[in-house]
Amino acid sequence: MNVKIQIALILLLISTFFLSCNKEPVPPPEPVIERIGVAQLREMHENGVLSVDTNVLVRGVITLTPELGNLPDFVAYLQDSTGGICLTVSGDNTFALNSEVEVLCRGASFTEYNGLLQFGDISISDQVRLIRLTAEPPAPVKVTIADLLAGKHQAEYVLIENVQFRDPGTFSGTKILTDCDNELDVYTRSGATFASEKLPTGNGTIKGVISQFNKAQLLLRDHTELQMTGDRCGLAGVVYLQEDFTTLARYGDVSTLQGWKTYSQAGGKSWYGNEVSGRKWVQATAYNSGQAEVITWMIAPVTDLTLAVKPYLTFDSADGYDNGATMELFASADYSGSSTPWTSTWTPLQFTRPASNPSGYSQFVSSGQVDLSPFKGKKVYLAWVYKGADLSGTSSDKTTTWEVDNVLVAEK
Repeated sequence: MNVKIQIALILLLISTFFLSCNKEPVPPPEPVIERIGVAQLREMHENGVLSVDTNVLVRGVITLTPELGNLPDFVAYLQDSTGGICLTVSGDNTFALNSEVEVLCRGASFTEYNGLLQFGDISISDQVRLIRLTAEPPAPVKVTIADLLAGKHQAEYVLIENVQFRDPGTFSGTKILTDCDNELDVYTRSGATFASEKLPTGNGTIKGVISQFNKAQLLLRDHTELQMTGDRCGLAGVVYLQEDFTTLARYGDVSTLQGWKTYSQAGGKSWYGNEVSGRKWVQATAYNSGQAEVITWMIAPVTDLTLAVKPYLTFDSADGYDNGATMELFASADYSGSSTPWTSTWTPLQFTRPASNPSGYSQFVSSGQVDLSPFKGKKVYLAWVYKGADLSGTSSDKTTTWEVDNVLVAEK
C-alpha cells in the first residue's frame, strides 16, 4: 500500500471518529399514557384491580370540593361524560370547583367507604394537570329518586325534578327529600356555609352530587342550586287539626281539651261542652249572666301550616233563640298563646252561618270550606269569639246560644 492510500485511510478514520462523536444521543422512548374514561376507571375496580400500575389518565371536571364546607378537606368529586368518581387527596386539596383537570392514575388505589367507591390518594402536585380553571360544570344528569335508590349514578352531578323536603327545618344534617313515592337522604355537614339556611317548603328541582353512606345520599354543591317554590305533592286529604268534642263532658270547660283555650274578655263567661241525644258539641251564651257585655274566646290549638298548599277549615255551627248575639271567626299568625288574645292581630274569616231561629235551636250547618291559604307557610291560631249581653230588665239583651262542632283543618 503506497503512502497516499495510507494517508487517505487515516484521514477517513479520523473524520469518521469525529462525526460519530458529534451525534446527539438517542433519548429513550416516551412512556405511552392511555387516556380512559371515568367509567373505565370504575370498571377496573369491578374487575378486581386494587391499585393502578399502568400509565393511564382520566380527564374531567371537578364537580364538588370542600370550598363551601360540605366535604372533608381531603375529598373531591370528578366527572366526565361517562361517569363520576370520588377522589381522595394527599397533601393540600387545591382542586377548584368546575375546573377541568387531568389525573395520572398510576400508583393510586381503590377503596370503599360505606359503599362509596373512592380513588386515591392523589397528589395534586405530582399527578394532576390543570386544563382550565373556569370550565363550566357538566350538565347534570336528570334522574329519579328510584334510580338513585337502585344504585345508579354514584358520584355524578344530577338533577331531580318534582321533589320536596318532607319536613321543615334547616339544611344541617340528614334531611329527607321525597317525590311522594320514594325518599332520598340529603346530607349537609354542620360546617357548610349554608347549613343554617332554611329548607325550601315547596316542590321543584334540586341539583347535587350523589354520594353514599350505606345508601345513596345527595350532597349539595350550594343551596342556591334549588328551585322549589311549586305546590307540594301528596297533601290531598292531609289533616292538620280535627276535633269533634266527644271527649268533653257536658258543661265541661273547653280548656280541658289538650291545646284548646277559652278566655273571657268581658262578662266572665266561657265556652263549655253540651250534649243532646248522644251528640256532643261546644257552646257559648250570655243567657242568665246578668252582664251588660259578654265577650268570650275559644281558641283551637296552634295549627302548623308550614308545608301546606291549599289548607281549609270546616266546622258545623248552630244557634238557639237568636236575639242578636254574634259569633265571629278569626285567624292569627302572631298570637303568642297568651291569656289576652284580644291584644294580638286577628284576621276575620267568613263562613256559612245557620238559619236564624229566634224561638228554638237551628240545625247544625257546615261552614263550607274556609280558605286558609293566606296562612300557608305559617303556624296559625283559630278563634271563635262570642259577643252578647244579658243585663236583666233592659231591651238590649243579646243572649243567643252559639254552638260549634266537628272542627277540621285539612288540605284540599
